[in-house]
Amino acid sequence: MNNGKPLNEDMQYLNGRVDALSALLLAVAGETMNKEHFRSAGNARLESLERTLLNTTVSESHLQAIAHTREWLNNLTG
Repeated sequence: MNNGKPLNEDMQYLNGRVDALSALLLAVAGETMNKEHFRSAGNARLESLERTLLNTTVSESHLQAIAHTREWLNNLTG
């Protein structure tokens, strides 16, 4: 299991949550829009999030995660 470690510190748990949330996101997107619209809307939201975070003390890995999400979105909908 997680050896008594809080779940928010268990990378395998967090990776599972990301995978599950990605699957749910794709299910919703598939029911509401086509791939091109999903790519466009997703990229607009990610860009807005990055602009907002650039004026904060967010970590580099946080910004990298957003960039990787953009790559995932564009590869998925490309």
